[in-house]
Amino acid sequence: MSLTPNILLALLLCSRGLANEDPYVEGEVLVTFKQDLATNGAEAALGKHALKITEHYDKISQRAHRLTVLVREKNRSTAQLIATLKAEPLIETVEPNYIRRVTLISPNDPDFPKLWALQNTGQTVNSTAGTSGVDTKFLAAWRLARPPAGEVVVGVIDTGMDISHPDLLPNLWVNPGEIPGNGIDDDADGFIDDVHGYDFTLGSAAISDSGYHGTHVAGTIAAVGKNNIGVIGMDYRAKIIPMKASSDGDNITTSATLAAYNYAVTLKQKGVNIVAINASFGGGSFSTSEQTAITALRDAGIILCAAAGNGGTDSIGDNNDSASFYPANYAVSNVISVAALDQNNALASFSNYGATTVDLAAPGVNIDSTEPLNLVTGTASVAQASTTYSALAIIYSGITSTAGITKPVYSCGIGNTNEFPAGVSGNIALIQRGTLTFAVKVTNAMNAGAVAAVVYDNTANALNPASPWTLGTNGNWIPALQVTQATGQAMLAALPASGTVINHIDPSLAYRFLDGTSMATPQVAGAVAFAAMNFPTETLTQRTSRILSHTTPVSTLTGKMTTGGRLNLLACIDTDGDGLPDWWEMDHFGNLSQIASGDPDGDGFSNSQEFFSGTSPVNRNSHLAFSSFTRGTNSSANHFNLAFPSVEDSSYRVDWSDNLNTWSPLGSLIIGTGAPIQIVDPNALISSPKRFYRLSLLPE
Repeated sequence: MSLTPNILLALLLCSRGLANEDPYVEGEVLVTFKQDLATNGAEAALGKHALKITEHYDKISQRAHRLTVLVREKNRSTAQLIATLKAEPLIETVEPNYIRRVTLISPNDPDFPKLWALQNTGQTVNSTAGTSGVDTKFLAAWRLARPPAGEVVVGVIDTGMDISHPDLLPNLWVNPGEIPGNGIDDDADGFIDDVHGYDFTLGSAAISDSGYHGTHVAGTIAAVGKNNIGVIGMDYRAKIIPMKASSDGDNITTSATLAAYNYAVTLKQKGVNIVAINASFGGGSFSTSEQTAITALRDAGIILCAAAGNGGTDSIGDNNDSASFYPANYAVSNVISVAALDQNNALASFSNYGATTVDLAAPGVNIDSTEPLNLVTGTASVAQASTTYSALAIIYSGITSTAGITKPVYSCGIGNTNEFPAGVSGNIALIQRGTLTFAVKVTNAMNAGAVAAVVYDNTANALNPASPWTLGTNGNWIPALQVTQATGQAMLAALPASGTVINHIDPSLAYRFLDGTSMATPQVAGAVAFAAMNFPTETLTQRTSRILSHTTPVSTLTGKMTTGGRLNLLACIDTDGDGLPDWWEMDHFGNLSQIASGDPDGDGFSNSQEFFSGTSPVNRNSHLAFSSFTRGTNSSANHFNLAFPSVEDSSYRVDWSDNLNTWSPLGSLIIGTGAPIQIVDPNALISSPKRFYRLSLLPE
């Protein structure tokens, strides 16, 4: 293709430049002949050595003006074939037929190495060494994932959730029909201000975690991925609806659970795509009403992922076949009962099991996930002039940088709406304790435009870190600190003056390790969401089967649960194990009969290459190619710009040449983003009268 008199483009699918130590297929070599040699000439050259062409890559050869073929001779080793053919004058290169390993791009979440459930390389996690490969095949599964289209939602019935956690907030469900904070049931679903979920213990929209359990569970399901923060969830693109059912961080009533189930069905009927509910709780008492409610979930198309339980008082797992544990033991088809596995492929010592009542095991020991920010020790202080005062963060307060917020301080009485002067907007409100709740005081300060608040006591009490004041619930609060009466009076006496409010919490510390079937269950809930994202039209029965019929067999689990296996995310998306995702094969072919190396449209690109380059396997005009070429202008007149579409996490390389014999990389390895990629050759019109380019998809 000629674009300008000086620029020529060539496209090749190549595998050169990869590690020479890769394993290879013994008795096979890839041979490239010299320029413009005809097929009969190549056959004659091979025939001199009693060899023949096994496979001819015609489209690659056409683009390079060189024949590239596969030669197979099982009676000779690869080394012998190379030794024989490298001296042949008509052959340009001869190389092994390398076996490529799957190329997996690990997320940039800094705690990913701790998540052995997602990738177990045998690393030591929380002082325990693991066994390589004992994981859920998370990375390989996500390489085959369908680009997301539409929202997939998981409900978490638990202790609530810290919705301000930066690794959870972006994946918090938002009710589009509700206006926050107006005290009205805008969407007429029976729940006032349920913008992100609901508290079924107090009947309010305040869904703050009453402990830490719910926040931890939510992180395992859907912590935000690839954000350079903390951990990553099993389905890091799912949305979470916190359904708070515990007021003390420990106990959950059946009534609160039923209300949560009912809420889920209500939302589902209103069009919210809730595909699963996580139930990391349970007890030994059967409830007909709960079973009925779970049946209603089933009829609405919602899977209930339920913890099998953590054994009795001796911390040794119980047999649920003889000692029932609910809701895991309800014999309703939408219930998936989950046991816990450790990082060495053994059933956790505490985990319940049951040959007929527990379905599968998932990682549940040494699970690192999110915890509420208010449980992390931070730095809180108030300064005025040269004096720094001790302070305590009011629970759920907003946070600051280490430098804090420095602004003028304004006295605002006890925080009534009429006590905030106009000047407090953009500045710091100093408020006395009394009459109004802390939440009301700080809300009024925010409505007046204050960017921080300092609340001082109305008695001579000392600060008590064991009993801090609270705003009552998570929210988009400004930084709000508690100081003593003496500190408040001293600050008042110094006005007018500026002050500095510091409430710094390091979010990277808001993670913890926990054990339990409670930690295993959200792995499965995340897998259900992943299955729903990839196969949105499947029925509940099909989705359940996709999870349970494609586990990794574990010998020690045989007879302990119905599948005898460990959760396998990869097998859920590639049930026939051919390296092609089921959804892609069905979309293009209507069946799963294809193979990764097949080339049904005859364009020289295999099914695997078509998938990883985002092109069509049934359209010979659709294949990996540059999409545009433009010459620079003005100061960049010597530049040449090349663009091509990309698939997220696929690896690409662009090479250049001025003679089609020697190729050099143009820049470094390129990782696809899912958006078009543009690269620049700054020397295109300077260093050579001719310029050739080739675009390569590195083998998966």
